[in-house]
Amino acid sequence: MKLQFLVQEWMRSAVITINPELHVERVWEIMERERVHHLPVVKNAQLVGIVTQGDLKRALFRTPLSVPAPPEGRTPPAQSPGDLSVASIMTKTVHTAKPSEPLLSVAHRVLSAHIGSLPVVDDANAVVGIVTKTDLVKALVVVLQK
Repeated sequence: MKLQFLVQEWMRSAVITINPELHVERVWEIMERERVHHLPVVKNAQLVGIVTQGDLKRALFRTPLSVPAPPEGRTPPAQSPGDLSVASIMTKTVHTAKPSEPLLSVAHRVLSAHIGSLPVVDDANAVVGIVTKTDLVKALVVVLQK
């Protein structure tokens, strides 16, 4: 007998989403406080991207770019990496899942694309959940215990 798990049975439906105008520094605070590693980016109730903890680390801890010195008597603009908007660092092409999709197909996508999560969207591209590698491991544990 083959077990058939669906995404809707394993996804987390209490998903924290962010908007693309939010500053990177604020996103870091949200991830730390909520203990999450992936945040779907939503604009006008539509998924437009995703930001991961790795994206934030690359943005916040990157090597400073070479910037020409300002003209004499002028001070350079004060912009830190934390002032960047989410839109400037998010992944815009997002792998997603549907609630009624088999969990096995999602697991294959996570493995083949080397990603940590997939936002779950409805037919209107609104986020209704998220499936992470941890959720997939939980499903595996259930299968192996049977």
